[in-house]
Amino acid sequence: MNKPDFPLFSELYSCYYQVVAKILKEAALHPLTCRQIETLARDYGGGESALSIVPRLIQGDWPFLRRENTSPPTYSCTLKNPPFPQPLTGLQKSWLKALTDDPRIRLFFTDRQLADLDWYLADTVPLFRLSDFCLFDQYKDHDPFSSVMYRRHMHTILTALGERRFLSVDYLSQKDRILSHTWLPCRLEYGQRDGKFRLYAMRLTRTGRQRMDILNTARILSVKKTDSVFPSQVDVDRFLDRTLCPQPLILEITTRRNALERALLHFSCYQKKVERMKDSHTYRCTIYYDRRWETELLIQVLSFGPVIKVLGPESFLEQIRQRVRKQALLGDKTYGQEQPHVIC
Repeated sequence: MNKPDFPLFSELYSCYYQVVAKILKEAALHPLTCRQIETLARDYGGGESALSIVPRLIQGDWPFLRRENTSPPTYSCTLKNPPFPQPLTGLQKSWLKALTDDPRIRLFFTDRQLADLDWYLADTVPLFRLSDFCLFDQYKDHDPFSSVMYRRHMHTILTALGERRFLSVDYLSQKDRILSHTWLPCRLEYGQRDGKFRLYAMRLTRTGRQRMDILNTARILSVKKTDSVFPSQVDVDRFLDRTLCPQPLILEITTRRNALERALLHFSCYQKKVERMKDSHTYRCTIYYDRRWETELLIQVLSFGPVIKVLGPESFLEQIRQRVRKQALLGDKTYGQEQPHVIC
């Protein structure tokens, strides 16, 4: 008999499996009435689950419940061990092996956890390798993810994020000045294009005002936890809203070449609003962005070519025109009369 070909994380351990497991776990703790079993089935699987699962459990088609001599009738679990240990399939292990080979994800595990994972997946062939992908729009000076010092700094930051604990940081600025301050880590952000982790950290000024700074994690020279803990969660978006450009970027996106899906993925790190244009196969996308990332956003928009049309603001359009003119001049010198095709 051929083995079933289960899609990854789909049919295997699906909703029905989870519903039955939940019922059996509850029945192992205390007997359940028929009404309680139906309620669990509806809560964790919907009305259809109650109609198809409950009768089979109650009537004994699935011999997992034992009827007790009570009034009204109750049912307890017959299993001696916890239900459904859910071992990983070969495909799931292969996928996890591919993920753990990525140095970025290894930043979020301790050395002990990584050793356990490497031992458990030692004989597993990864589903894919990083060398299988050719990334043509990436900077090469990404963060040193495999560096011992970088990993140590990341672990300290991640711990402080969970504890809302202030950090004492020595930081090398872009002007090669060493800044020593106490910051509260609030959010980590990864830039796919430049391959860098950025830390949003709050600093208290001498006047007591709260200020949000953005630190490049690779430029941190030293970091230590302090005894100070902030009493509540910091609303990072509230700080970022103050730095947004007064006029958002407005794009018109076509549906050709999966442009909409690619754009939503590409601009996922920005605040945005997307609406479909009436009687048209285009979408209007409004992006709210920090002026500090305007150049990077400009390059991202240009990379889409004719499937995206920039509607405004005028200042952003003018920057695109200047870039296109420079590119056209470069094209004239190198390729004769060849012109780049960009819609503004």
